[in-house]
Amino acid sequence: MFRLKTCTFTSPRLPSCIAFILLFGAVKAGYGQRVYADAQQSSPTQSLIVTLSQVSNPARAVDSDTSNFSTLSVTLGALGAITANQNLQYVARPKPTPATPIIIKFGSTASLLNLLGGFAVQRTNGGRNSVVQPSYSGAQLLNLLNLFGGSQVGTAIIPPNNMAFDGVRLEINTTLGGLLQAFYYFAFYITPPRPSVSELRICTGDSATLAISNFQPGYTYRLYTSQTGSGEVPGATTTTNLLTLSSNIGTGNYWLEARESDLYPSARVQLAVTVVPRPAAPNISLNPDAQY
Repeated sequence: MFRLKTCTFTSPRLPSCIAFILLFGAVKAGYGQRVYADAQQSSPTQSLIVTLSQVSNPARAVDSDTSNFSTLSVTLGALGAITANQNLQYVARPKPTPATPIIIKFGSTASLLNLLGGFAVQRTNGGRNSVVQPSYSGAQLLNLLNLFGGSQVGTAIIPPNNMAFDGVRLEINTTLGGLLQAFYYFAFYITPPRPSVSELRICTGDSATLAISNFQPGYTYRLYTSQTGSGEVPGATTTTNLLTLSSNIGTGNYWLEARESDLYPSARVQLAVTVVPRPAAPNISLNPDAQY
């Protein structure tokens, strides 16, 4: 199922490179089923605005070190007129599906709570300038963020909208009227779970169990009534490789999701459930005059 490539350690913090090649793509060691973006494009490309906006060390956002980051900078200019952006894209690795949440990590030198008006995050499809709506900024972006590090760093979970995409772009601008600097660490998605069956039959009053063949320790698996959005099925949750469902769930189509640390969600995989009546007890009559 997979091939492990090991390399020597060059520092006490991280190996120089560790790569897993899985059926669903490359993931980084220690992060279970994360699939990281592997290519980048960044602005500016016009030499006249390099002194007003720039992206430094852009390749660090797609290297094997998740503590590395690129640096986006804009200086004084007309409000919102000067921008710098960087797109992290899936090129050699499997692309996310239209129903895949994408997660990015970024930060700044000051509190993100005060700077989000100068940030925008947007999916892309085919490169830095091929954007996919909507764009998230300000309060919209804040709703997607999990902040840590004194609110100077955060991870944003960009929800799916069933539109094709293969990257996600971080942009900063001069809307706030001054120097702004951002750090772009990485973008990744979570490989979907692989249930042992795609259709499950349960007798009324009974339960049935399915296995998750690509189970990862530290992951939570949840069942939903829809492919995206809300609709979690109460009690249909597991942190093991087995998920048991009661007949009370009812006949219908459901979707199974994997969550790393019960936080970062994968795309959901469809599971058809059919609840069938329990067979009636056989009616046996005995003839007392029969010879046995």
